[in-house]
Amino acid sequence: MSGTACSTHCPLPQSTPDPSQRTVDASTICAKLLTTVEGRKEVLLLSIDKPLTIGRNPVACSYVVQDTTVSAIHCKIYAIRSSQGGIMVSCQDLSSNGLLLNGMRIRKTCVLIRDGDFLQIGSRKFRCKHTVKNEDQRLHFFDPTPQPDSPSRTKVIGQYILTNHCLGSGSFATVHLGLDTTYRSSKQVACKIIKKKKDANMDKMMKEVRILKGLNHPGINRVFDVHNDETFLYIFLQLCTGGDLFSYIVHHREPESRLNEGETKYIMYQLLLGLKYLHEKHISHRDVKPENVLLYSPGRYPRIQLADFGLARRKSYQETFNVCGTVSYLPPEGILALENKDMTYIGMPADCWSAGLMLYIMLAGHHPFDYGDPAAEAGDAEEATVEDLKSWEEKLSLDYIRNDRKVRRRIVDDAVELSAGIWEHLNDAQTLCLGLLAFYAEERWTIQDAIHSQWIQSDIDELAEAYAQRVSADGV
Repeated sequence: MSGTACSTHCPLPQSTPDPSQRTVDASTICAKLLTTVEGRKEVLLLSIDKPLTIGRNPVACSYVVQDTTVSAIHCKIYAIRSSQGGIMVSCQDLSSNGLLLNGMRIRKTCVLIRDGDFLQIGSRKFRCKHTVKNEDQRLHFFDPTPQPDSPSRTKVIGQYILTNHCLGSGSFATVHLGLDTTYRSSKQVACKIIKKKKDANMDKMMKEVRILKGLNHPGINRVFDVHNDETFLYIFLQLCTGGDLFSYIVHHREPESRLNEGETKYIMYQLLLGLKYLHEKHISHRDVKPENVLLYSPGRYPRIQLADFGLARRKSYQETFNVCGTVSYLPPEGILALENKDMTYIGMPADCWSAGLMLYIMLAGHHPFDYGDPAAEAGDAEEATVEDLKSWEEKLSLDYIRNDRKVRRRIVDDAVELSAGIWEHLNDAQTLCLGLLAFYAEERWTIQDAIHSQWIQSDIDELAEAYAQRVSADGV
């Protein structure tokens, strides 16, 4: 596969760490693992983008546990930037025997570790302490006042236990970490919680649920169950532990927060498969953007899932007057319909335009209709301290998705510019990008066209094999 990080095929996330990661800059520490060895306290420091690797192998691991039940490389622990401005701690089990999280057996999967959780690897027990916390941790799920230092609280909804650990929040909903207790040992899930309004139409609120329950594809965030009471609607979803694609791109180590060609192709291939599945069912997502693409687990060359179907629409081949989505990801016909109430647009070509924008952003590191350089303005990600995280996210979000008139006018009036410095050796990627970003919807490439592009087809066997292996390894 083309790209600097690929050799003979598109690799899955690597389990072997770089031993040089043992040196940690104190200003970037965001969590600690505390343990006791022969009466002596030891502290493992977890830093942003510098995972800890625990196991028996002293060369490959940043922390060694000499225990016959511990694998050479037992697990890898990551600090992931949260969309809420804090961090998530994610643990990937790579062992033969698994590990225990608060007494719960974990094997061959990724889980989130909350502040105060206990992790047991072999006979060694660790307590996790987050030094950076999301501001939205509350004493109770729906208390109006955040209380970051409050103890963990839970709430039982059917077979699920909800925690007060907030994974994300928006205008209409929050997402919390939950546990499904029907398994032999509890399984982590995400729970999207929507507060009902007195004048809200329940059928409209259930729209996302009905669409999601009818979908079954590894590239689409799966819904497990739905509950509701007098106040809230609870949607229980597959948990993704690697954060979202937006955070992954803007904090990437490559120059100017862009991905290399090989990784971009692997992510784009997965996105196209998910959209192909939707469009064959005549469903349009209508809000395709990096923030709505989740990383199933941490690491390079991530497996992704398309999420947030609150704006999705059936019969997506039909014209509609109801323009929705993030303005800076709308196609020209969507902007024109937004400004002229007698005009319509169609959902499927709009998804294709958004996919083209995502391809551009991953390779170029910025939005094609936002001419600023957000990565340069924000500074070097590797040198920033933990305290900088929230301000970064706010600034970069504004740079990427601001909905002002200037961006609208550029989408309608300006042609896509492909900088020679970035695109000159990416001829096939250029062709795909310009095909998806065709101004007129009827001339725009479909998702099927994109999959059959030379850029994808040149590595199609490799892409398909790598993706199938990854999905099989994840067990879903």
